[in-house]
Amino acid sequence: MLVNGKVWPYLNVEPRMYRFRILNGCNARILSLDIGGAPTWQIGAEGGLFDAPVLMRELVLAPAERADVIVDFSKLAGATLVMQNRALRRPISTPAPPLPQVMQIRVGANVTHGGPTTIPSSLPGRVPALGEPARTRYITLNEVAAETDHWFLNLNGMHFREPGQPITSTETPAVATVEDWVYVNVTEDTHPMHTHLVTFQVVGRTPFDVEAYQNTYGGPSGVPGGIDPQPFATGPMLPPDPDERGFKDTVKVNPGYFTRIRARFELPGGVTAPQTYVHHCHIVEHEDNDMMRPFSVMP
Repeated sequence: MLVNGKVWPYLNVEPRMYRFRILNGCNARILSLDIGGAPTWQIGAEGGLFDAPVLMRELVLAPAERADVIVDFSKLAGATLVMQNRALRRPISTPAPPLPQVMQIRVGANVTHGGPTTIPSSLPGRVPALGEPARTRYITLNEVAAETDHWFLNLNGMHFREPGQPITSTETPAVATVEDWVYVNVTEDTHPMHTHLVTFQVVGRTPFDVEAYQNTYGGPSGVPGGIDPQPFATGPMLPPDPDERGFKDTVKVNPGYFTRIRARFELPGGVTAPQTYVHHCHIVEHEDNDMMRPFSVMP
């Protein structure tokens, strides 16, 4: 395990609070981090600060997910801690084998520098309501011919570029409009779906009958996009996890669930529509083979 480019390093800290910004830069491994038992509050994610701190037992980060946290070592003077990568709780699934030890943290005896001293009751981050979506799009995550020479993954039953064809977008939101995207996972892995350009709010996850959905709509390249999985739901939509309180650009799409996100597709200042970006699974082996699609923001 590399941390800041070093193999199983150690970090010297004082017995006080620290603010850490943690990025899962693994190519495939989903991490469930326990910072040596030290009390940890998450205060932000990819889209900035939360509106209030969240006390976390562990930080579950898929590739590309980030966590802004405050860790309290004030009652651990003289201790040597090991940051652990714990076993993941279902339904989260990772293709990587276990790797439990991440790094060592050595807590000194004295405080010589300043830092956070209290956990605030509120934060300047906001979670504004985006309003009702102008459109809902259903995007399927497929794995085809696993463990064979023809193995590939895809979104909407399509390659990023079909042979002999130009790259075309199947998702075409109008500029400044709000849309819901529903990622329908019919594979056995959790996929960290990452959107370029926009941050989004996680609306929730709904369990569904994957086999029935596949048997009804599946083809040689998987299930095509645009097909509502709601008739196959096996329970109510579950709310976002506590660490999904704010805005994000990466969401864990778990097997056996369809995951709904909501975003406003605004372009940067001075940029006019149409503009094309991508969304993809952030497991490197998946995005390269071929779980990535372009989307175009239209006038």
